[in-house]
Amino acid sequence: MELKKSDYENYDYREFWEDNKRAYEDASERLAINKIFKNVSETGIIIDIGCGFGRLFNEYQQYDKIIMLDYSLNNLKNAQTTIWNYLSHNEEKFKKIYFIAADATNLPFKDNVIDAAISVRIVHHLNSPEKLISETGRILKNNGLFIIEFANKRNFKNILKFISGKLKISPFNPNPYMIGKTIQDNHPEVIINYLKKYNFKINKIISVSNLRIGFLKRKFKLKNLLKLENVFQFLFSPAKLGPSIFIKSFLQKNYNENNSNYNEVNKSDITKNFIDLLICPECKDTNSKFVLSGSEIICKSCDSKFNIQDNIYDLRLS
Repeated sequence: MELKKSDYENYDYREFWEDNKRAYEDASERLAINKIFKNVSETGIIIDIGCGFGRLFNEYQQYDKIIMLDYSLNNLKNAQTTIWNYLSHNEEKFKKIYFIAADATNLPFKDNVIDAAISVRIVHHLNSPEKLISETGRILKNNGLFIIEFANKRNFKNILKFISGKLKISPFNPNPYMIGKTIQDNHPEVIINYLKKYNFKINKIISVSNLRIGFLKRKFKLKNLLKLENVFQFLFSPAKLGPSIFIKSFLQKNYNENNSNYNEVNKSDITKNFIDLLICPECKDTNSKFVLSGSEIICKSCDSKFNIQDNIYDLRLS
């Protein structure tokens, strides 16, 4: 497991966002996401990798099927509550949402079955962002949308601190910058190069939370701060100077049109049965199938068993 030890089983992540403590950060991220989804056809299946408590659900709720994936069962249970309340207890709408406990660097889905993916505020917890990007590229269909956010090491504030001598580690160095034991800021070019390596074509880069300074957050009302944020997203994005970077990309797979395995997955009506989308995270057999047995699903290839509890598929490896 490549996730650093951020204990979301014993910490309610909702507390991080409560009482409007980070209303500006939340609103600035939504501002960027709305720009990214503009002119995107929100159809098919989307997966939120590292969904937390479902904070951003309403930004992509139009998709036909939605997969909420997180390593923390506690986060997923809170996501169920968040979404159930947001949908005003509408059972029909709630049925199109699936909750998966799994490793973001070992996604339990077959190749070429997902139409879109979004991953916000998880990269800084990963020792290997490359694995997240490669796994996302594997499960996405050709031309699939991938929205990835990461904490930016080379942000404007760090540059100023480095020039003034207050920061000893160069923000221009490609190596990750550790904050404490669990947070890892990444250099933009490192993430961009990973995306290119796995055949993602970058469509848009947005610099986000550019005014994340306590003084400004106290001085300006949120609506005025967002007006300034919108301007700075335009000004800072070309140089990628914000503390948070959002990238919109589309997968351009190098595959043979005559590859029967690729065509079979995309042309079949696989989405009728959700477990047909899944692959066993233990054996990773591309031909593996799951059978439902009570509160478990069992891999027919290796006999591995995984629990289903409170409508959460627990596909984590012990």
